[in-house]
Amino acid sequence: MFKHGKKEGKGKDDDVRKSEAIAPGTVPRAEETEEERKKKEEEKKKKDDDARKQKEAEKSKKEEEKRQKAEDKKKKKEIAERKKAEEERRRAEEDDDETEIQDLESVPLDIGGSGGKGDYKEMYQLFPFGNHAEVFAAYDKLQGFARELNTQIATPEIVILGQQGHGKSAILEGFLGQQITHVGYGATKRPLFLNMINNVKCDKPRCTIKRDMILKGADFDHDAVVAIEDLPAELEKRNKIGKYSSEPIFLNYEYKYCCNLTLIDTPGLLKDELSEKGEDKESSKNGVKSEVDSIVYNLVKFPHRLILCVEEAKEWDKLEMFDFIKQVDPEFSRTTFIYTKFYFQLQKFTSTRQVNRFLQGAIPDAKSFFTTLLSAKVRAKFTETDKFQEKIWQATRRDLRALEQHQYDRRFESNIGVIQLRQYILNLTWKKYQDDVPQILKRLRSNKTETEKALRKVQDQLKSLNSVKLRSIASDYVVNFLQVIDRLLAGTSEGNPAVNGQTLEEERNQFGDGEWVDSHNKVIKFDPEEWSINYWESKLYGGQQFERLLSEFKSVAEHLKLPEVSMDDIATAAGINKMNNIPNYAWAASDLAQQKSQEEFVPLIEQTVARAVYILKRLTDIVEKIIDSRRRSSAGLASHGGFSSGGFGGVTMVDVHDIDMYPFFTYHVKDLYNKFVDRTAKTCKEKAMDEFYGTRTIFWEYTEYADRNLPMDRADAEETKKSVDGLAKELFMRLRDRITKNVLLKLYNFLLVPMQTELWSEIQGKVTTLSDAELEQKFEVSATVSKLQEDEKSLQSKITKYGEQEQYFLRYATHFSHPVYALQEKK
Repeated sequence: MFKHGKKEGKGKDDDVRKSEAIAPGTVPRAEETEEERKKKEEEKKKKDDDARKQKEAEKSKKEEEKRQKAEDKKKKKEIAERKKAEEERRRAEEDDDETEIQDLESVPLDIGGSGGKGDYKEMYQLFPFGNHAEVFAAYDKLQGFARELNTQIATPEIVILGQQGHGKSAILEGFLGQQITHVGYGATKRPLFLNMINNVKCDKPRCTIKRDMILKGADFDHDAVVAIEDLPAELEKRNKIGKYSSEPIFLNYEYKYCCNLTLIDTPGLLKDELSEKGEDKESSKNGVKSEVDSIVYNLVKFPHRLILCVEEAKEWDKLEMFDFIKQVDPEFSRTTFIYTKFYFQLQKFTSTRQVNRFLQGAIPDAKSFFTTLLSAKVRAKFTETDKFQEKIWQATRRDLRALEQHQYDRRFESNIGVIQLRQYILNLTWKKYQDDVPQILKRLRSNKTETEKALRKVQDQLKSLNSVKLRSIASDYVVNFLQVIDRLLAGTSEGNPAVNGQTLEEERNQFGDGEWVDSHNKVIKFDPEEWSINYWESKLYGGQQFERLLSEFKSVAEHLKLPEVSMDDIATAAGINKMNNIPNYAWAASDLAQQKSQEEFVPLIEQTVARAVYILKRLTDIVEKIIDSRRRSSAGLASHGGFSSGGFGGVTMVDVHDIDMYPFFTYHVKDLYNKFVDRTAKTCKEKAMDEFYGTRTIFWEYTEYADRNLPMDRADAEETKKSVDGLAKELFMRLRDRITKNVLLKLYNFLLVPMQTELWSEIQGKVTTLSDAELEQKFEVSATVSKLQEDEKSLQSKITKYGEQEQYFLRYATHFSHPVYALQEKK
């Protein structure tokens, strides 16, 4: 009982200790609760911040949408008001055509008091100094000189661009003084290239519409000459395509009283407008606008083209073309601004100050013109050329009269009206051609100088063409030829192996009979890679190609085997020993090995030598290419300090230093080379054939060092055949190894080595020993002299012609650049 109570007491102590151990654990739990509380507070604060930010963002978005809607509404209202105002003005202009006609008729035609009506017609003389035939005849001559000298007078190109309905086509017609385009708002769907061409044969303008590239049908598949009065209808046909196109319409306008000039009328640019009926319409319109912008941009992006930017006259802060022009001409260096419907803008001015401030322009440094042309209905009413020109002239005079009433600054008079615009463009064209005149004269004099140099060179060649010169040319060519042969045999990439080299397969194909054949004329087939043929896939020539051939021969020879020996062969080859009447089977084995080795090797040696000759002979073509490449790279167009042998001024020049002029001599050198190769190859083959020893020699070598016993009993055929066949194969393998090694050595010593040592003395010796008569015959001197004399005569004629052309050119250039001299000469 005592023990048991003690045990119970001990258990109580353990429980107390356990409770004391657990009690401290309650503190960490309280700390964890505090951390969780802080964490929850932070998360709540973050959520509150996110909700506040989201609310602020939504509020900002709503405000932005509200502001954007207000701006869009304002913009729509402005666009609607602008469209309404433009439509009202356009209707007023078109509906009040009778009033406009009366207004124009009020302008007198006889401004200068001359008593006639010729003042307005002078505006449409297509030259700054009037329609003088002498001036345009001089221009035609200058064009002819440029063509003869293979040079060009660049034709000025002017692109007319602007917004739709602002009068681009009207400006084009005002420039010509003739109606050529269809009258209507937004009528231009395709670019129009109007090529004005000087043609002295055309007393009246002749218009040709070129074949259309996008329209099908009998009316559009050919060039058509069209009367001017029919042009609007014809151009309207080509504009009725339903959509915009970048494919131009080409119209040639030929006239004796004009210079070459290209005017390019473009489709009208579309305004930036918001859709009032949904996104689909807006997207569609924006897509069309982008297409038109692209067409126009691709026409004006070329820096050599001048730009006429056409826009209706309005307050400067409301103009809309500046942004587009800045994309293609940031400095406005090639842009001229034309403001149309100027008369209607003038009605808004009430003071001189307003007028002068407006005339100063939005861009002070840019050239600007202010014009008033005819409305669509007035243009349609006055289609006759004289009446059309008359009304344009009266419209210009009306603008000037209105300006005078405002007492405007007369410094701006040169910027008023299509008359001044035409004069400005024609002066630009005329000055452009004036700038080109010195270039033609420079080219003419340069050609004359070069021809004189060519003549002196030909004369010097005639004097120097003797035997001494010929020997010098011959020696230079032979040395170059042999040096290049040496380099090709030693190894060089100068011959362009990618072009002139041959792979093993190409070599066999081009050689013709490139496959190896055995004594029975059967093809020996093998894999070059498996047999380790060097560079079998590489394009080689010269020494490396020769090395590859020897590697191929060695591989084929090492795979030769003794053909099957029959008992008949053994019996006939053995014979009878003269001393003891016993068959000599050792002799039979020697004879069989000798015969079979010769049968197998002779075809291989012949094929190897033939292929080697082909490899060496093809070097002549590579040599010619290398020499020609060296000559071109070192001399260029001025070979040997003179001119190339290609020709000059229509004359095929002869250069006596050019070895290409003497094909018979170069052929003679190549023939000497080929004959040397043939002769050397023949010698080499003969040396190779010496490797076939006679049966007696082979038998003696065997019996001297014999280490086996052959059967003596002729009755045992099987044993005899086995023994003799084994000995014959052994002797054949010895012969094969020896013949292969020695033939390779002889191909080196008696074919390749002479090409590098004896070839020089062979060819140089034979060329050097040619007599003067033989040398002249090889060089065909008589034919060369005859050709040089022809060149001399032709060049003298060219120099005389250039002299006459220079006199005529100076005369016509003076008439064109200074028309007053042409008029005085006429009087």
